[in-house]
Amino acid sequence: MQRRQFILSGIAIAAASSLGIGVWGWQHSFTPNHANRDLVLSALLPALLLGALPTAATLAEAELIRTKTAIADFIPFLPLRQQQELHQLFNLLAQRLTQLGLTGHLSHLTSLSLPQRLSLLAAWRDSYLQLLQQAYHGLRELLYGAYYGQPEHWAALPYQALRLR
Repeated sequence: MQRRQFILSGIAIAAASSLGIGVWGWQHSFTPNHANRDLVLSALLPALLLGALPTAATLAEAELIRTKTAIADFIPFLPLRQQQELHQLFNLLAQRLTQLGLTGHLSHLTSLSLPQRLSLLAAWRDSYLQLLQQAYHGLRELLYGAYYGQPEHWAALPYQALRLR
């Protein structure tokens, strides 16, 4: 075997194996993985709720846990297509290779600094790609709804619940 054949066969094997892994990962990206959801939410919730969370670290952590629980409780009430899209987004953001394509960062979302997470979300919001805008708005609405849907956060808003007779 010549050197050129060896190099070309190595490139072909690498391309075929990466395509196989990519197809396998895409097929399984619709199934819910709670660890991936928690990883992504742990990274994005503090950035989206910046300024709304308490300043004490223990209180902020309790609010984040309560919000993650509210999100997990609410997702089954969404239409099936939206559930699948959310699970796919969580799974794609938890894998390094697809995260690189979506965020431009190879390191995990949790290892990014808060300003980097904020700039990532701003880039998604202002992106010319409709898919990234949809990901931003879907996550933002879900996370804000889960956080501000809890009665103890209504005091920060000029909202009072209706009182039934």
